[in-house]
This record gives sequence, structure tokens and C-alpha cells, in this order.
Amino acid sequence: MAPHHYAIFSAQYLPSMGGVELFSDNLARELVHEGHQVSVVASARKGAPAREDRDGFQVVRLPAAQLLDGRLPVTLKDAAYRRIWGRLLDEDVDRVLVNTRFYPHSLEGLRFAAEKGAPAVMLEHGSAHLSFGIPAADAVVKRWEHLVTARARAARPVFAGVSLAACSWLEHFGIKTDVVINNAIDAAAFRDGSSGRDFRAELGIAPDAFMACFVGRFVAEKGPLAVLDAARLLPEVSFVMAGAGPEEDHIRAVADYLPNVSLLGRLGREDVSALFGCANCFVSPTRSEGMATVLLEAGAWGCLPVICPVGGVADVLGDSGWGEICGASADEVTAAIARLAVLPAEERARRSAAFRERAETGFTWAHTAAQLDAAYPCA
Repeated sequence: MAPHHYAIFSAQYLPSMGGVELFSDNLARELVHEGHQVSVVASARKGAPAREDRDGFQVVRLPAAQLLDGRLPVTLKDAAYRRIWGRLLDEDVDRVLVNTRFYPHSLEGLRFAAEKGAPAVMLEHGSAHLSFGIPAADAVVKRWEHLVTARARAARPVFAGVSLAACSWLEHFGIKTDVVINNAIDAAAFRDGSSGRDFRAELGIAPDAFMACFVGRFVAEKGPLAVLDAARLLPEVSFVMAGAGPEEDHIRAVADYLPNVSLLGRLGREDVSALFGCANCFVSPTRSEGMATVLLEAGAWGCLPVICPVGGVADVLGDSGWGEICGASADEVTAAIARLAVLPAEERARRSAAFRERAETGFTWAHTAAQLDAAYPCA
């Protein structure tokens, strides 16, 4: 693989925590490891420097207003923007990767590629429209997505998806592609990075009790309320929920009446690793994912999933039967958890080992970098 200089446009980046942010960071590290140059171009956030060096690559942040509780960064084209943009154009970038399709920042990435005369890949990370759980707002968001996507199509990048489902979702916008650039994980590093916290001991959960965990944003589309409904119907199962978000007050109010539910707030990645090491199953009744980082993190520990058939679930699980693939309703989630809870310990251990092996070997960053490299000849 000849050395290249990649510009990775990611509307959000660390210290903001999310799947796309982690994808951008880990892919940048792998590309540097393979001998490439990398510039990550993100949106400015309060407290984050306009430019920084991170382990062999640079991060540049374009001025932006963080709207909708940080979910919609909008680029501000002020004097600082023009200065930073000019410096970026002076870089010898010859490949551009744009993560996600619906941010104004994504269009900036495509404009940068055009001005540099560099091929661009636009990578889809979702499998459904964005949702705020408010019908009127969701209708506006859908219209917005279609408008931005039309502008992106006009730039003629190579479109790709982080999963088969993400590729299929692009067909909704009239985009056909079979180019997959999977999300990935360094499973051993994720386990080694565990904080080592014993959440069972901290929360008074017996070593032999069945423990289910939820890790994600407390927003309607991720399904935390279905998890609470399952907890009400399965008092013998211990539920541990890690996350924060707009639904947090409601979730706390409901959880106060459920003695088998523990809320941990938002956890750092080290504690998330420790939590997966303690739990028997990971519950994710989400309605939209591209290829969830958290599913791969659960896999790194062999924490069996109860998950809806969205995003990269087919890529990771296929028809393996390791976990439970179910609908997003409370009844379906409850039944799926119950099926895992009554399995003999030996069968759960067998499934856990197979799931862990899949995450360990099937989704490496080296493989993802090779998929990215292969996408560019199409440009």
C-alpha cells in the first residue's frame, strides 16, 4: 500500500464520545501505523484546541456552533475558518474520507476534496433517519437529510457504508453502493484498558445472578425505555444502565421504582470495558445504527447481545445464534432476555467464547484500512 495523506472529516471528534468519534480516532491511528499521514478535520468544541497533535497525526477543528445539545454542529465561516481552511489547502492531502452524510461539516469535506482535486469517500454510519422522538422535529430532520444528501450526491464521491445495512439505507436516497468499510475494534486493547471495576460488588449483584446491561445515549431511538419495561417484567434479572441524555430525568424517575435497576450515569471507555466484563448480556433495542461500536465492545468480552436487527448486526452475528435478535418492543426485548437468562451456564459460555472470537478476528482496524484503500480506485 503506497503512502498517502488522508484528510478525515468527522463533524464530531474526541473529547466528544460516540461511535463515529472513536471510528475516526482508531482509523487514524491504524493509518499512521501503516505509514500514512493523517489530518482529522472536526468541528470546534468548547475547551478543545483549534489544532493539536495526537500520536502521529494532527487534529484541526473548524469554527462551529454546536446546536441541538451538540448533535448538530454548524460550520461558522469566519476569519478563523478562512485562516484554517487556507492552511489545510496547503497540506499535501491526496485522499479524503468524509464520515456521515448529513452534517454541514460533511459538505465542507466534499468541498475540500474538490478544491484539492482529491478523490473522496463518503461513509454512511446510520441505517435510518435521525430521530428526536418528536414527530414534528423528525419531519424537519428528514427533509434536512434529503436536502443535504442531494448536495452530497452532486459532488460525486464514492459512497460506502460501515455495514451492509448502511449500504442498503443509502438506497433510500437513490444511492446504490456495495462498498463496505466496516467499523472495527482492537478487542485485546479494549479488554486490557478496563478499569477493573467490579460492578457486581459495587451494586450488590450476586456473582451467579443474571446481569443485563445497557450502554448508550438516553434518547428514544436507542430504546432505554424498553429496557426499563423489561426490568419491570423480569424482577429476577439485574439491570445496569450506563448513559446520559435527554431522557435521563424520565429514566431516573422510572428506575426509582425498580429495585433491580441500577443507573451509572455516563461512563468512560475504561469503565464500559469493565462493565461488559461483569455482565452476562448487553441489551440494545435501538432503531438505528450503522455498525455499533458498542456491539463490538460487547463482543470483545463475549457479552451476549439482545439486539434489534439494525446496522451491522447481520455483519457481526449473521445467523450464528450467539445472542438474541429481536424487535424493539418491550415484550420482544423481555422475551429475548428471558431466553438467555434460562440457558445452562455451559451453553452461555460456549456462545460467549464464539462471539468473543468473532469480535477478536473479524473486525480489525488493519482490515478496515484495507477496505478504505480499496474504495479509492473507484473514485
